[in-house]
Amino acid sequence: MTDSGFDRLAEARERMHRLDKAQRRQEQLRGRLRENEKRVFELELQLEAEQADVDNLTRMSLANLFRTLLRSKEEQLELERQQALAAALKLQEAKQEQEQLQADIFRLGDELADCRNAELEYKQLLAEKEASLRNSPSYGAELAEMEAQIADQSILAKELEEALTAGRRVLTSLEDASHSLEKAEGWGNWDLWGGGGIVSTHMKHEHVDAAKVSMNNANHLMRNFRDELADLERTVDVGIDISGMLKFGDYWFDGLITDWIVQKRIQEAQNQTLRAVSEVRGVVSKLQSEFAIADSVLKGSRSKRIAWIEEQRL
Repeated sequence: MTDSGFDRLAEARERMHRLDKAQRRQEQLRGRLRENEKRVFELELQLEAEQADVDNLTRMSLANLFRTLLRSKEEQLELERQQALAAALKLQEAKQEQEQLQADIFRLGDELADCRNAELEYKQLLAEKEASLRNSPSYGAELAEMEAQIADQSILAKELEEALTAGRRVLTSLEDASHSLEKAEGWGNWDLWGGGGIVSTHMKHEHVDAAKVSMNNANHLMRNFRDELADLERTVDVGIDISGMLKFGDYWFDGLITDWIVQKRIQEAQNQTLRAVSEVRGVVSKLQSEFAIADSVLKGSRSKRIAWIEEQRL
């Protein structure tokens, strides 16, 4: 790319920067305008109320008679007029601010129109320069090396993101199971304390069944999580089975011993689940940190590549 082409690319980038800045500024001004319009409405209501107080004092009434006896009507009228004037001044300032905001937004609209094709022009010029560099013996190899590094980093970031997503799904199911077991344990305690019966037993097993569903889902998702971790050469070993809960005995042989056995099973399942939650959460937290680093490196490499293309003079 000639010096002329280099300058055109720099100009396009500058216009693209102006476009982005104008868009952000316009959005800020629109937010301020919405707030100002709300303030104008509130001040108009306040002014109406203050003016109504003034009008009331100018009319003879029984209320005015009491004001005259308790306080000078003229003093009261002067106070109300001052308050109405203050409200009117605030309203005037708010309307002036509104007009200025509208003018600023309109001005930025002209700038946006002037730069509306900046991004497209920049991308076209950048693509032209990239093609020239790729075909150049001096720069082609360096560009290819950068792109290979970016490709490798992109694969790593993608693998980490997929593993992180899989881990979060497992963690959600485990937390759901733990929440259900916590409720089941609460109903079980009510049974043991003598407040139970068929209702509490039913509610307890409703939550146990919900925990089973969540746990089965977690075990299913765990297989996918292990596969994703294997792609990253990491492993996690978590597997829980809460199918043996003595549900039949608890319904038909209701009593302290059976309730105690079921309650113990629930507590054991909860302890296992909480251990699994802790382990998976630790893995997920590590994956999240590694993904954040990998994604940051990837973005930095892409930005460095673009900056390198912009800087070269052919």
